[in-house]
Amino acid sequence: MKNRSSFLLIIIFSFFLSSCKFSCSVGENDDSKSAAVVKEGARLYNNIELNTNHVKVSKAYLLLDNGERVPDDNFVSFNGPVKMQMYIDSGWVEKNGKVMLGASEKITTEHGVVLVDKQDLFQEYPDGIPAADSKSLYLTATLEVKKNTPPVSITVSFRIWDKNGDGYIEGNYKLFSK
Repeated sequence: MKNRSSFLLIIIFSFFLSSCKFSCSVGENDDSKSAAVVKEGARLYNNIELNTNHVKVSKAYLLLDNGERVPDDNFVSFNGPVKMQMYIDSGWVEKNGKVMLGASEKITTEHGVVLVDKQDLFQEYPDGIPAADSKSLYLTATLEVKKNTPPVSITVSFRIWDKNGDGYIEGNYKLFSK
């Protein structure tokens, strides 16, 4: 009788366990909140368009200044910077533990008016940056829209290149005012 009740208890316990869901995550796990487009192994969020040459990007997405992800529709209030965060797996030429990168950023309105055109954002680093730092890069776009302005959209175009090699990343994304 004791074996029979133990067996019944195990079956009932197993039935309850079969309807449970177990999950585990390590590190970042906001990917479930938005859909990524996978291009050449890179997970791209926020409709970021990328082209690369000899550089392997693993992930790219947009962040607000407070660290929150930009919504998938890219509607922002333009009251603070928007950062494009990019994770690079490989491709930069390393010399003496450093890489020499260049980066340009151009911001245009929906009517083609150029608001910002920066040619080399890394010119302040003539000796390069540590190779470890080149694995996680971000470019920041900061714009302010006057109150009562009709909705606007802007396109942020960027290019990051290796000054010691032929690797580069180029692309763009759009932002829309709320």
